[in-house]
Amino acid sequence: MPQFKAASRRTPIYRDSGYPFETVDEAAEAMRADAAYSQSNQEFIYTRFGNPTVSEAEYEMARVEGSTWAMLASSCMSAIDIALSTFQERDNTGTWLFFNEIYGGTNTYITQVLERRRGIHVERIGARDERYEMAALVEMLDRVKPRLLYFEVLCNPLLIVADAIEIIKAAKDRGIRVVIDNTFATPLLFKPLEHGADFVVHSATKYFGGHGDITAGVLCGNDSVLHGEAMFYRRLVGHIFSADDAYRLTTQIKTLPLRYARACESALKLARRLEDHDRIISVRYPGLETHASHDEAVKVFGGRGFGAVITFEIKGGREAVDKFVAQVKDRIPYVMTLGDSESIMMHVPSTFGAEKYPYPGMMRLSVGFEPYEELEEAILKGLAAI
Repeated sequence: MPQFKAASRRTPIYRDSGYPFETVDEAAEAMRADAAYSQSNQEFIYTRFGNPTVSEAEYEMARVEGSTWAMLASSCMSAIDIALSTFQERDNTGTWLFFNEIYGGTNTYITQVLERRRGIHVERIGARDERYEMAALVEMLDRVKPRLLYFEVLCNPLLIVADAIEIIKAAKDRGIRVVIDNTFATPLLFKPLEHGADFVVHSATKYFGGHGDITAGVLCGNDSVLHGEAMFYRRLVGHIFSADDAYRLTTQIKTLPLRYARACESALKLARRLEDHDRIISVRYPGLETHASHDEAVKVFGGRGFGAVITFEIKGGREAVDKFVAQVKDRIPYVMTLGDSESIMMHVPSTFGAEKYPYPGMMRLSVGFEPYEELEEAILKGLAAI
C-alpha cells in the first residue's frame, strides 16, 4: 500500500466502521479497557463506541465549555436522553423535578418516555408572572425531595432567565443531581458546571454549528464516573455522532464567539427598537429593563450579553402575522429552528400550541449575524405592511 504524508492542522475524517489491530492481544486489551471505562483508552474499536474525528470535535467542545469532557450525540434529544438515563436506577430513581418552561420536545420526552414508558415519578414547577421564585423552588425541593432537577437557563420561547447560580446551589446543598439545557445562553454567557451542575446539554445544531446545516447534541461534565456511565449508555443505544458532521462542527465552533457576540449585539438593538413600535404589543428580551427576569439576566450573564432570540407580539393577531410573514419571508425565512447565520422566524402559538401560548400575534425571531441595518429594515418594512 502506498504511503502518503500531508501536513494538516485538523484530524481527518475517519469514516471507518471498525478499526484494525495488529494482534489478538491488542484487540482484547482494547475491549477490556473500553468495558472498564468507555473510550478511556487510546485505541478505537468500532465507531458506535467512538470515532477519532468525533473525539476531536468533543475536545473542542470541552474547551469552549471549560469542562473536563464533552460527548457528542446525533441530536440534542439524544444528549438529553443520555444525561437523564445516566441517573435512572430501576429501584432507586426517585422523583425528578422539571421546570415547566422548557423546550416542547423535552416536555414530550418527559411525558411519553420518562413517565409513560419508564414509570418515573415527575414533578413540575412553573414560573409566576414569567419569573421563577427562589422561595417557591426551595419549598418544593424540601417538600418533594427530588433526586434530580432539570431546567433551562434561558427558556424557549418566553426567554425567562433562571437564577441558575442560586438554583444550582440550593439543589446541590440538598444532594440533588442537576442537569441544565444551556442552548440559548451558550457557554459564552454562562457556564453551569462552574457552579456545580452535574451535566450541561446543548443543541449544537444551534449556535455551536451556527449555519443551519448540522444536527447535533452535546453533553458536558467534569465527573469521570458519570462520563464513563454516559459513554457506556451512548455506546449501547447508538446515539453516536457522524464523523463527517464532526469534522465540519470542529471548524464551525472556532467562530462561535464572533458569531454569537454579533447576534447578541444586534438582538439588543432590535429589541430596543421594537419596544417603542406602535404595531408591537410586547417585546420579551432579557436585555430590556422591562423584561420580568432582567435582574436575573444581569446577575447570571454578568454583562456578557443577553442572547440572540427576541420574542415579540404583533398587534392584530394571526391576520397581522400572516401579512408580516408574507412581507419579510424573502429576507427573513420562516424556519422552525434557531441559531442560523441568517435571522429566521416562526409563529409561536401555531408551533408550540395556542393553549400554552395564547398570544395570536407572538413571533420568535432568531437573530443572525448579518449586517444589523439589513435586519432592522426588513422588520420595519414588514410591520409597515400590516
